[in-house]
Amino acid sequence: MSNGSNQLSPASRTMIASALLGGTASAVSQWSQYQSGELAVNDMTTKVLKDAAKAGLAGGVATAVAGQMAGRPVLSLATVLCAGAASLYLIDELMENRNEQNT
Repeated sequence: MSNGSNQLSPASRTMIASALLGGTASAVSQWSQYQSGELAVNDMTTKVLKDAAKAGLAGGVATAVAGQMAGRPVLSLATVLCAGAASLYLIDELMENRNEQNT
């Protein structure tokens, strides 16, 4: 994940940032259920880690593919659109989980 100069590649940095954002969003969406006792800490942790992994993978892969497509505007645009679709899917999944747990 790193190159010879001990610096992270753009895909690695994006993967880390995406995982942090995805995990934070997941934790925020489940926090009220945890506080009310509807969700155990182990279950919440498992969900947060899974969501963080999904977000990190989506962000890292999208950035890696976009980097390979540099100089090809149509393919770069398609990559950005796919990354956006993956992000929307994750957000929808988080919102659906939150709505299911609130009912």
